[in-house]
Amino acid sequence: MPTLSVIIPTHERFRYAQETVATILDMHEDIELIVSDTSVVDPWTSALSHPRLKVVRPGVGISVVDNFNSALSHATGDFVCFIGDDDLIAPEIVDIARKAKELNVDAVRFTFPIIFYWKDYLHRSNPEAYSATVWISQYSGEVHALDAEAALREAADNLGHGVFGMPRSYCGLISSALIKRILADHGTLFGGVSPDIYSAALISAHATKALDIDFPAVIPGASGASTAGQSAAGRHVGALRDNDHIRPFRNLVWHPLVPEFYSVPTVWAYSLVRAIEGLPSNPAIHPNWGRLYARCLLHHRRYWRPTLRAMKAYAENNSTLSLLATLAGGTVRELGWTINRVRERLSVRFRVLQDRRIDGIDSSRRAAATIGQTIKAGPQLSWLQAP
Repeated sequence: MPTLSVIIPTHERFRYAQETVATILDMHEDIELIVSDTSVVDPWTSALSHPRLKVVRPGVGISVVDNFNSALSHATGDFVCFIGDDDLIAPEIVDIARKAKELNVDAVRFTFPIIFYWKDYLHRSNPEAYSATVWISQYSGEVHALDAEAALREAADNLGHGVFGMPRSYCGLISSALIKRILADHGTLFGGVSPDIYSAALISAHATKALDIDFPAVIPGASGASTAGQSAAGRHVGALRDNDHIRPFRNLVWHPLVPEFYSVPTVWAYSLVRAIEGLPSNPAIHPNWGRLYARCLLHHRRYWRPTLRAMKAYAENNSTLSLLATLAGGTVRELGWTINRVRERLSVRFRVLQDRRIDGIDSSRRAAATIGQTIKAGPQLSWLQAP
């Protein structure tokens, strides 16, 4: 049994997946690599083969959630880590998994101080700033206990803003024992329309011992065809049902309180709320609807009609006074968040931040080599604070 199963769900993105797979297979002998490809034509028939590589074909036209659940069934490692087909890992992740097993840890959250931008990544405001680069920010290598339930509360209180500090299967580590507990209670680990945030909520609710590690064990990648790439180019919003991501979810019943259009905040909110609804009732964990509505009204003004419909449904379920109160609080917080984002972007533009950029990274292999050198010269993992 391998220590780590790395799982890469992919769809019509062989040009990234093939390069990523070849790079990761060279990293460590204790990694099982599983690629679950739903492409129409099988691109792997004449591609590389390796004794530690499994390529599975769960079917054409299935949703990303079904692809994740299917891929998980093929994992045999003590720990599992899902990544995107344009992401990378550091070999040190295997040592982290071994130590986690020794400490009876069942979930690990990583920070992402290193990011790899593929050469076809073009940002709408500054196309040349990121293409074929690795960006490195400061990190400590420190290991701390993580209150997973508190992380879930924070994500719910910032509905539509993402995973926050929750432990994750996607770009994180979870044990096979934790997976079995979740499957026993819920049937599947992934759900909603965003497998990342849905599974993070279930993991946070079921994890008995979790860690927060400030170390680049997983390196997010951003390619031109990725969600990050589409968002950076301003193409990641539109009608809900007329969307390649949503279309495979047959008979999807949208949540009446979530604005019905396709965007990052609405997809995240829908998936997190559906996960919370499947958990035992906990008055400390409740979605902050005002934060979601404020985000949609401020940043996606073109879709004000579905947002108003969702707000009307909220008022009918609660009261108009409750809607006004939650919207007022959400607006104040969203405006504060927006101001901070503007400050961060100005800081990057005027090079105030201490992040280091390495140019000329035109392949994942070169990225892995550069990142490996950076990690060796940087802060090493410290387990002194681990529980």
